[in-house]
Amino acid sequence: MMWFDLALGLGLIIAAIGVFRSEDLFRAVVLFVTFGILLALTWLRLQAPDLALAEAAIGAGITGVLLLDTLGVFRQHEQDINPRSSSQLPDISRQWAANVLALIACISAAGLLAWSLFNTLKMPAPHHNLVTVVEANIAYSGVSHGITAVLLNFRSYDTLLEVAVLLVAIVIGIGLRERVTTSANATSDEGQSKLSEPPALLTSLVRLLLPLLLITAIFVLWAGSTRPGGAFQAGALIAAAGVLARLGQIDIAARVTTILRLGLTLGVFIFLIVAVSPMLTGKPFLTYPAGWEGTLILLIEFMLTISIGLILLSLFIQAPRPRIPAPVRNAIPATGPNAETNKGGDQ
Repeated sequence: MMWFDLALGLGLIIAAIGVFRSEDLFRAVVLFVTFGILLALTWLRLQAPDLALAEAAIGAGITGVLLLDTLGVFRQHEQDINPRSSSQLPDISRQWAANVLALIACISAAGLLAWSLFNTLKMPAPHHNLVTVVEANIAYSGVSHGITAVLLNFRSYDTLLEVAVLLVAIVIGIGLRERVTTSANATSDEGQSKLSEPPALLTSLVRLLLPLLLITAIFVLWAGSTRPGGAFQAGALIAAAGVLARLGQIDIAARVTTILRLGLTLGVFIFLIVAVSPMLTGKPFLTYPAGWEGTLILLIEFMLTISIGLILLSLFIQAPRPRIPAPVRNAIPATGPNAETNKGGDQ
């Protein structure tokens, strides 16, 4: 398998270079998704299936969809930008400025990497083998999978902070969401109504894959206590199901508005309750009661799955839909009883 590993490493390097060197944004996004898939295979080769699942679901899957959706919105808005007013610098000056910034970034990255390697080599050898320590105490964790024991028991405050960061990120993202006027909303809704019927193949695919994705998410969540899986991977699958439903033009945003607002904070809220409750009896923060470790971990993972899935999904559904230019919107044949009215309104 040495040749496969070499080819995998070479593919990672080529894909990474292609992402930064590509002048076509669509090609760069495709190369980024390819890089994520190759990185997931790399984690599998390194015997880290938990990281491989997370990379495939979040790094290549959800992030790739978000980039493609952003690219679609960007290209629509790009048509309204006057190329002459985009920059007052001549082309040569802009090229020199880009080269200087790239050189500074490369030097900074190389210096940071060299500093990290130097300090890593100077570090003394650990007195304890962490794998041995985890295996020796896993019986007290409430689960039988070492990764889950570390993430939700031995180092559970790290996971709490990670989910809190995700929550803050989506709150900021929603706050920065583009605000449109009522008239712009009416125009957008009119244009979208003419495209309300998705292709039959996509509709059949949505009906087939949605139940499978939800069932797989439940299995991945349940399996996390004994094998690779858990809340992050299951949440990514739920988000993927929501994205697929949105692509099938199911109005997810209108259906889950109330649930979304509650579900975004549900995981952090339950996690904090479990973490703070032991302090009422004089025990340290995030100390599970004896005999309840497994039950509380499963409860936390279930709530985190809902929150993570909704957070990742909301990044997609909160984004503005690409606006359809008036000439294109008018060229689309209208259907339905109000077709003549809409046609007259457009004129």
